Amino acid sequence: MYQPQKENKSRTFVKDCITGALFELLKKREFEDITITDIINKAGVSRMGFYRNFTSKENVVEKFIFDKFVQTVEEIKSRRALNFHIKNIMITTLENFQKFSCYIKLFLDKNLDNLLYRCYHKAYYTLYQGEKESPIHKYSNEMFIGELFNLEMCWVRSGMKESPKELARIYYHILSLRCKSK
Repeated sequence: MYQPQKENKSRTFVKDCITGALFELLKKREFEDITITDIINKAGVSRMGFYRNFTSKENVVEKFIFDKFVQTVEEIKSRRALNFHIKNIMITTLENFQKFSCYIKLFLDKNLDNLLYRCYHKAYYTLYQGEKESPIHKYSNEMFIGELFNLEMCWVRSGMKESPKELARIYYHILSLRCKSK
């Protein structure tokens, strides 16, 4: 399983500047029209600073999504001792997602759903690398990634009218219905 590593403050600052610059540029331009030069000029960092932290502009998005996954997993781990039920895990996941959903909406508005899905997929498997990979695990992981991604994207597209608790209740209810139908 993935073990988080501490980064120095200077490197974190540069990464945050680059990520913020990409998101600012994306508000005005299409993703494919944004260059690395545009990003580093907007961020005020060197090309070397960019490539010390990222391999491409897609990698900026991957690392942003991955960092959000790690924050969510760490929060869930810290609460597990509190008799954490699956519904509470989903509430925590949705609460954390809600905090950065404005960036997700930006990507959806630019029709970058496929990029986001690849980022979700990569983040999930990076976090759970080395886990037992039986066919059941493989297919259940794929189902979960797809469900979580589609649930969150549908929530964003519909204006996030439900609270994280309400959406978690709906999700858990759907899971319960699936189990009862067998």
